[in-house]
Amino acid sequence: MKSYKNLKEEVWDANICSGCGACVAVCPVNNLYFREESPVKFECDECSCTIAPSDIIEHPISAEFCKTAVYDVPCGACYDACPRIKKSVIPKLEGLGNVLKAVKAKAGIEAKNAQNGGVVTAILANAFDEGLIDGAIVMIDDKWTLEPESYLALSKEDVIKSAGSKYLWKCPILKALKTAVMEKKLKKLAVVGTPCVINAIYQILSSDNDLLKPFRSAIRLKISLFCFETYDYSKMIKKLKDDGIEAWEIKKMDIESGKLKITLVDGNVVEYKLKDVEFAMREGCKVCGDFTGLTSDISVGNVGSGEGYSTVLIRNKWGEGFFKRAVHNGYISYDEDVDLEAVKKLAELKKKRVNKQ
Repeated sequence: MKSYKNLKEEVWDANICSGCGACVAVCPVNNLYFREESPVKFECDECSCTIAPSDIIEHPISAEFCKTAVYDVPCGACYDACPRIKKSVIPKLEGLGNVLKAVKAKAGIEAKNAQNGGVVTAILANAFDEGLIDGAIVMIDDKWTLEPESYLALSKEDVIKSAGSKYLWKCPILKALKTAVMEKKLKKLAVVGTPCVINAIYQILSSDNDLLKPFRSAIRLKISLFCFETYDYSKMIKKLKDDGIEAWEIKKMDIESGKLKITLVDGNVVEYKLKDVEFAMREGCKVCGDFTGLTSDISVGNVGSGEGYSTVLIRNKWGEGFFKRAVHNGYISYDEDVDLEAVKKLAELKKKRVNKQ
């Protein structure tokens, strides 16, 4: 049985951790922590092992009890939930992967901070209204500081409040998954995240580890956000402040045509070439070649559709059902005039970047 030590060797020490937080969420004895939350050295009383954070690796780094090492307790939950282990079950899909239908769409409801078309918010809002889901794992940020956090939405109002893409990373999005499944006992969860997060959910759903069964039973929908890269919160906020931009001045961020586009609340737009903010890109992003979220039920992004619209890739019948019900109830309108070539171009560019590493 694999343990956190194998995960540490294969992923954390190799500096390829995505920071999704799946390992922390599924740990049955709350052994694992992220460095950002607990930047200390742990000395285990049970087996005298020591795991310390390095100056390079910014990922899960501690174990309090090391029960798998001392008592040989069958576990391996953290290892089996990680999408970046050597024997990951993530399929090797080409291009945009499986796509039943590609459309450009926009929400029929108002969501103040929604990204472009607001389609993700609309799908979740309709799902809550119809009782198709009882919770959604999303990210929310402090509109004054832009500091992001993992958030368990429990209503339509919650998802509207959390609307908008977050390109800044400070804590793992799946941090709220344990609360949703083990504490709230929710049974119909939607998970919204970047491709690495959705790959972790796919890994969990594909595992036969008994300790992951509660999570497998609870997850109903996977929505991926197009993602070229995410940025370390502290590094990016410092960069913006050095350039005279305060966090509270920022309305939203987009990545378009090789640039990070920052729209301010006064309507002005600031652009950075991606190479100029590469210093703030998280290490785990450098090994990810998935732009659209190939293992999701639905993928959503702003590339390939005009202003005010989202590009939606419906990947399977399950995702199609959620989308169609939202359309039927007036939460979404759409047409098929979408520029898939633009999406493919960025997908290929991201994959090429990985191949150069």
